[in-house]
Amino acid sequence: MKFKSILAAFICSLTIVSCSKEDIGNGDSSLQTKSSTGITKVSFSSSGLEDMLSFPDMAYFVNTQSNLEHQVEDHDDNFIAQYGNMNEDDLIDFEEDSNFDDELPLTEFENNYSFTSLRVHLINAENTWLDQFGPNDNFDVSESPYHHFIMDEAMRAMLNVDAQAQIGEYLTQFTRFGYIQVPVNNMELFLNVVNDPSGNSGWMTDENVTIVGGYYGSPDGNFDPQSLDPDTNGAYCVADIDSKGQINYTDNRKVSWRHKLRGTYIFTKAKAKTRGFKHKRGKWRCRRLNINVGLEKEISANTFDDCDVYETLGRNKDKKRRKVKIKREIIHGSGQLLKFKAINKVTKSVHGWSVNETDKLMLDI
Repeated sequence: MKFKSILAAFICSLTIVSCSKEDIGNGDSSLQTKSSTGITKVSFSSSGLEDMLSFPDMAYFVNTQSNLEHQVEDHDDNFIAQYGNMNEDDLIDFEEDSNFDDELPLTEFENNYSFTSLRVHLINAENTWLDQFGPNDNFDVSESPYHHFIMDEAMRAMLNVDAQAQIGEYLTQFTRFGYIQVPVNNMELFLNVVNDPSGNSGWMTDENVTIVGGYYGSPDGNFDPQSLDPDTNGAYCVADIDSKGQINYTDNRKVSWRHKLRGTYIFTKAKAKTRGFKHKRGKWRCRRLNINVGLEKEISANTFDDCDVYETLGRNKDKKRRKVKIKREIIHGSGQLLKFKAINKVTKSVHGWSVNETDKLMLDI
């Protein structure tokens, strides 16, 4: 198995990507949702795999995701610019009566390839799950099947229901904190990865398997911070964190929260998401509320043996949205490789509805 032997080649493939995704604009027009240049749908049905999309290389995959995210933001911002002066209930009614799709660029992207994506699968699964609850039922919206280990909706639109894609000459299984790649001409080995996630068949030691990012026994495997030992100063800091929960505000209004810190050396990301839920028209649904999200306080990095501060996070967003997301991420094209690490009882995300905000520590030992 190769861990970092692909690093140099991968960095070269990212020369079209800025060292910070924040610097990426709308990018190449060939990546717009209505262009099929460079992307095709491929089928491996004889091997029992769901149809997936094929991308020329990882840089193209990353740029496509970034472009789709920008388009979704612009699309929803335009909607709010026209109708955001309505009160909460009137806006929800108008949006649902007019069948407004807040993720229309993703829908169009999927339709271009007649592709059944992970995103659509999870939306449908959540609606079915929510239908079982009434206005007075005690349940946790963060337990919805929508809270898949793939956090980003644009990436979900690009992956099949099993979180897979073909990228260049590799079949790629995405995981909670990275991905696994196998040459497309070695289907038997890829099926071992898919059907034997714990690696009993020995695929983890195969030289044709490349694992990027933390892998904890399955694609959705999560790291257990309780297994940590303190550094020389008695402090704790760690990467690969993914936690979620809910906050109740009124009898018919609540939000789900999630924060994620992925410590992959190539893709370094700290992310947080808030989603609004309201019981209206006889159903619980993810609906447009005044919600907020933030990333705050210090993070560490792997360049230090101890939990020394690398960067101070101070990003917040308030929107009238169904969901709001915020992130600090670096895509390393060259130079020093870092991975963000949460510092115990310091690094946090912030989530809420209206002016009510709740802090959620990323690491609490």
